[in-house]
Amino acid sequence: MSEFLQFAKTKNPVRLTLDDVLQWAGTLNHPDFYNSVALEIAQRYHRRELSYTFCDGLMNDLWSAVQDGFGSGKNQVPEPFFEIYEAFDAGEFHRKPDKTDDPVAEFTDPLLADIVLRFSL
Repeated sequence: MSEFLQFAKTKNPVRLTLDDVLQWAGTLNHPDFYNSVALEIAQRYHRRELSYTFCDGLMNDLWSAVQDGFGSGKNQVPEPFFEIYEAFDAGEFHRKPDKTDDPVAEFTDPLLADIVLRFSL
């Protein structure tokens, strides 16, 4: 596990701050940092080494840093970071009013399985 993920796990359940991201990335607009971390999160979640709750929270924290670093609405968000962020985001809400669906199993898991396969992780 990367040193960054180990650091994030030690902070859990306290959320990452922009200063934390700066410490590891050096700048808030560092696409290689975001992409490599997101790919590792996807891989470790897919292998069930990390929980959905932890990964989703971490991706949300990183999303805040991305928005600060790249600016919202500028279409400069790094890929595959954004695709992985959206995969975790898809698991955050139920589609059925009675909440009998499982958005993580129905949306997040297959999306991340595809990403892991495409990137040979």
